[in-house]
Amino acid sequence: MSSEATPNLVVRSISSIELYQFCELLMEAASWFESRGEPLWKFHQITPHSLLANHRLDEMYMGYIAGKPVAAMILNNRSGAIEVEAEVRRESLFMHKLTVNRDFAGKGLAKLMVDWARCYALKQGFTLLSLICNCRDERLRWTLSQFGFDEVEQLNAQYQLQRYFCLDLDRCSVPLENMPVESIGFEFTGLNEVKPVLG
Repeated sequence: MSSEATPNLVVRSISSIELYQFCELLMEAASWFESRGEPLWKFHQITPHSLLANHRLDEMYMGYIAGKPVAAMILNNRSGAIEVEAEVRRESLFMHKLTVNRDFAGKGLAKLMVDWARCYALKQGFTLLSLICNCRDERLRWTLSQFGFDEVEQLNAQYQLQRYFCLDLDRCSVPLENMPVESIGFEFTGLNEVKPVLG
């Protein structure tokens, strides 16, 4: 992605009044995947009530361009319904429900969100960034491989095939975007901060 095309994306955890905007981004993505015959999430899983039942508000992040929410993800240390190996569970920051507004698709925002999460995971002392996404969509899986993720397939206890994506933060050969880190709303000073500084 050229520097001219790099959007000025600010990523931060949401406030309570932004929860409905967060859900709208997820609902839009779920509708789009369902329309293509590739349902990604069940709609009842991404309502405000359901999200708050399973995630803290400060685990939900949105990406903003000029103050407009255009991307979303959840970051925490839990793998959810996907079973992962003990080492992966111990070493991973887990990313859930990564999505980009369809009006901004193809502009590199998903890569910027992943890059931001990579920086945040490293800052927090994790060695892996694991994206929990049990998708079958070939294009999405290829895109995630371009971001540096390795696809992991395994059978769960019920012998159902599960899939997630794991990025080794120390060995990833995919470079971070060539841009100042403050342009994605991340500040590397104050390494004891638990949360990113607002951009």
